[in-house]
Amino acid sequence: MNHPFFVAIPASSFLRRRIGGITGIARGVILADHVGAQHIFILADQPADQPIREDSIAEGSIAEDWHKSFTLRGRPLPTITILAPDADLPAGTALLPADALPTKAALEALSAEPSLLLTRDDPRLVREDTDAATVMTLLRATLKPTEGPVGRWINRPISFRLSALALKLGIGPDPITWFTLLLAAVMSVILAQGGAEWLALGGLLFQVVSVTDCVDGDIARVSWSMSRRGALLDTACDMVANLGFVIGLMIGVVPTYGLEYAWIALACVVLLVCGILAMTVLVRMGPKRGSFDVLRAALTTRLESRPVLQKVTLTIERLFKRDVYVLLACGLCLFGLAWLLPGMLLVGLFLWLGAVAWCAPLIAADSEGLLLPPHMRQL
Repeated sequence: MNHPFFVAIPASSFLRRRIGGITGIARGVILADHVGAQHIFILADQPADQPIREDSIAEGSIAEDWHKSFTLRGRPLPTITILAPDADLPAGTALLPADALPTKAALEALSAEPSLLLTRDDPRLVREDTDAATVMTLLRATLKPTEGPVGRWINRPISFRLSALALKLGIGPDPITWFTLLLAAVMSVILAQGGAEWLALGGLLFQVVSVTDCVDGDIARVSWSMSRRGALLDTACDMVANLGFVIGLMIGVVPTYGLEYAWIALACVVLLVCGILAMTVLVRMGPKRGSFDVLRAALTTRLESRPVLQKVTLTIERLFKRDVYVLLACGLCLFGLAWLLPGMLLVGLFLWLGAVAWCAPLIAADSEGLLLPPHMRQL
């Protein structure tokens, strides 16, 4: 950025409201800092019933929102000054609209052209007719580019509604994560009972776990309450759910379909544990924060010189995304075809471990976290 960039945020009644778990003013502060604003001004008269002093951290204060977010993400607080609405602003100050929520795209546009005047109907702003619709728009904007087809068209439409309800009730991401872990444990116990009915119920619960596992991340990204601890807990939840499914399924399959499945079941559990341990070590050596999504990014990087092979590999990789294999496993269990899963899992785990081994040097050397998804690089 070759010119000084300042952002002014009007403390309007609309931006003071907490929509999507955080006030519009706090959202503006966070996004302005995210795009590199050197100074942030809040234009407010500071009425007594809604304190907005930057040092006001009392429960329910507006400043509490952005302080909490910066603390969770381990970022230093930006320089913030409270000014009267009619105060003179320095040259190069971009003004956020008072009647719409800002987005990263809006702040990026203003950083490139501070004199740009954004109106409420600008697609880079969010303001629907109702708060509920506004929250849903914010949630849809969190959809990751790497989201698999099942996640995009089945899981996320459900998880977004659950996330909107949780945000309305003031529930944060951590309680959702712990609930998902509990549900995964119940699923594992049910699968281990064996028998077509229990396997069907366990498979259905695996799909439910896959949906609820999306909710904590949705809430964290919309309310800017991400943290390394939360990301680590979410990754651990994924791995526990996957391991719980495989162990529970393999225990249940043997008495249901015969002892000949025992060696395949044991091999699947061993390979999955080895893969989880390997990826955990690699992530700790490289990015030092949790996300097994680095494997896809590493595959993309390693195959940059072979575009055709890269496209084929990444297409196949999408078939191994968690949302896809969970739905497939659920369907096979529901239709009494769980006996197909051990062999399919064995082949899939061999392919996964091969990809992990091939990309291991690249992941271990990624000390800057360049392979992490964009939302993880902010932590």
